Amino acid sequence: MNIPKKLQGQIRRKKKEIQQLESERNELDTKIRDGNTYLSALEDTLNLYPKEEVDENPAQSLRAGKSVAKIYEILKQSGSPMHITDILVAMGKETDKRSQQATGSQLNNYVRKDRIFSRPLGNTFGLKEWGNTDGTPPLSATVDSVQAGLPLAEEG
Repeated sequence: MNIPKKLQGQIRRKKKEIQQLESERNELDTKIRDGNTYLSALEDTLNLYPKEEVDENPAQSLRAGKSVAKIYEILKQSGSPMHITDILVAMGKETDKRSQQATGSQLNNYVRKDRIFSRPLGNTFGLKEWGNTDGTPPLSATVDSVQAGLPLAEEG
């Protein structure tokens, strides 16, 4: 038997197999590199867009029946910013300190994220859609309220 020739043949075949695998690995490395480059480009493109899309109607993002949606409607109907105790009274809830803190905390989350609600004064909340920095509605909203027969907010 010619064992050395058989071994040399096995060595050649194994070397050829290794070369083929290395070639495939190089192709896969290239595909991975290209994929990572494409992924990076997609992420860079995504970062060009704002973090949150602005809703044309912010009330749509509020869950119907939840207290925050009710507060939104109360503020919209009142036409002016309201103190937290007035909001709680309008909702038919207790005005104790715990209720004020819980509801105020909910609204402050939206204020911090610069969404839906504004806080023109301490514990006083308005609607961001009114567009005024003090949280009061624009004159057109006041006119709309009068035409709809809604009472104007008291000054003072």
